[in-house]
Amino acid sequence: MGKNLALVDPDCIGLLFGKADRAMKKIKAILFFVLLFSISQALFSQSYRVFQDEWKEIEEKTKFRIGPFKIFPVLQLRNIGYDDNIYYQKKEDHPISDYTSTLSPEVRVFLLFRNSLILSFSENPEYLFYLREEKERTFTYSFSPRFRYLFLQHFVISGDYHYQMRRRRVSSEIDRLMTDFAKGYSLSFFYETARKTSFGFSGTIHKLTFEDIVLPGSTIYLSQELDREERSGHFEFYYQISSETFFFYKLGYTEYNFEHPQSSWRNSYSYQTYAGIRFPLLGRIRGTLSLGYKNFVPRKEGRKSFSGFVGNTSLDFKLGRFDFRLGYVRDNAFSYWTEILYFVENRYEAGISFYLTRFLRIDYNYQEGELSYPELIPNRFSAGNYEEIKRKDILRSHSVGFAFRIIRNTGIGFTLHILKRASNFPGLTIKRNFLGAYLTYEF
Repeated sequence: MGKNLALVDPDCIGLLFGKADRAMKKIKAILFFVLLFSISQALFSQSYRVFQDEWKEIEEKTKFRIGPFKIFPVLQLRNIGYDDNIYYQKKEDHPISDYTSTLSPEVRVFLLFRNSLILSFSENPEYLFYLREEKERTFTYSFSPRFRYLFLQHFVISGDYHYQMRRRRVSSEIDRLMTDFAKGYSLSFFYETARKTSFGFSGTIHKLTFEDIVLPGSTIYLSQELDREERSGHFEFYYQISSETFFFYKLGYTEYNFEHPQSSWRNSYSYQTYAGIRFPLLGRIRGTLSLGYKNFVPRKEGRKSFSGFVGNTSLDFKLGRFDFRLGYVRDNAFSYWTEILYFVENRYEAGISFYLTRFLRIDYNYQEGELSYPELIPNRFSAGNYEEIKRKDILRSHSVGFAFRIIRNTGIGFTLHILKRASNFPGLTIKRNFLGAYLTYEF
């Protein structure tokens, strides 16, 4: 035993411990950055907030500082895995499968000045990767400068410019990935009380442009069908119920003006009103309960309008080791199909998570959606004749998986997602499976 010990060089022992120490430092550094990403992700995910609350949170939770600048990094890793139907094709067309991932880092920089001015800038490059389908690999880029100015202790004026370039499926109706661009301006003017009640007006000019491609069911480029400018104005009211829970009410008007002459028949306007409760980002109940009413009116005579209830609700309830999720979305959206103005989408979601331990969670989600079209769509046959169909799609999806906690609320998850779409319009029934991993900040 003594001889064996004598054969070990003390310098080698020091070298081994030195390497282990450096490796441990690297691991700690990685976990530290992951923690920063999770904090900044949670910090700025809410809607309108009173000026002093935003100022205070930026001051208290800043981890990176360069001179007067406060920096919050955000990292998102999505859709890392295997997709057996990347183009949403029906079975007879032999769907193409591939391995995919999305890397989306974001940085937000803040500059605070004299308790009255918040300047911020966000930058978000994104890379979409496919292993075999190289033509789908895309780099996109988004950025937005913003300001908030408090004066006379109660008045707040805010404004921003936003530019977004994204590669995605732009709606539930469109199966193909495409690049779309959105840019515009927003301006708001609010009055805030000492009790955090606030009300005011906001306005937005938003220009949307799309890739030059022709999709099934259309005869012209998507850009010529859907490129448009949206101008909207809203009155908003917020009332504090508890420390971070607010009742809100919104009343607004929106104009939709299409860019290309052949699509001018799509020009429309709408009135909408919403009311609901915004729950705190951290707590037993989280999310937003939002329901309202919308009246959408085409400017061209003879086109069907839409009026009815709308909603955009997403709630999360924690109860012991269980986490329950509920969601509801209802609205109308412009259709790309030639001579079809819009469709109405209803989407319901329910989910449950169970924490087996503090570090292991099991997840399940179910979602069901319905796309209905108020106007008849012609289905042309090879013989030249056609029939008119009132199209309706039913989408159902199941997701099951589990997640491991890395540090605090940050974890790595693995999921199997199964999507089925049934349609009464020929050629639109599909099935898709996705097996993958993701980074979560809500463990």
